[in-house]
Amino acid sequence: MQQMSLNHQHRDVRIRAAGVMMLGRKIKLTGVAAQLGVSGQSVYNWAHAWRESGIFGLLVGHKGGRPRSLSEAMIASAVEAASAELMTLRQIAQRVEEAHGVPFPCRLDTLSTALKRAGFSYKRGRYSLKKNATQRSSP
Repeated sequence: MQQMSLNHQHRDVRIRAAGVMMLGRKIKLTGVAAQLGVSGQSVYNWAHAWRESGIFGLLVGHKGGRPRSLSEAMIASAVEAASAELMTLRQIAQRVEEAHGVPFPCRLDTLSTALKRAGFSYKRGRYSLKKNATQRSSP
């Protein structure tokens, strides 16, 4: 159980294991919830799952996290638009909106991350500082 609380690949499973271990050390349910930053009901559910199914009860609750805000079809449209010509992220997002007929579901940072996973890279446009033609003398 201690190894699972330290080394499991999913953060939520590590927290559950730590919570059950803390309950085993006779720490109150409310104290465990406060230390782990979760609700008391969550800790109660973990304890119940532990009593009913053991370690398997703690593992079953992991559902893989939040679903992606961009569907695979939207990402494919974005990759296609980015491949066609040079555009900003905002322009790519507008093309995806037009292609799918729905408002863009996320921030541009999310689109940037999805395009980076597909092998594209973007740099933020910057204003360049131009040096004066005349040199200033230092006082």
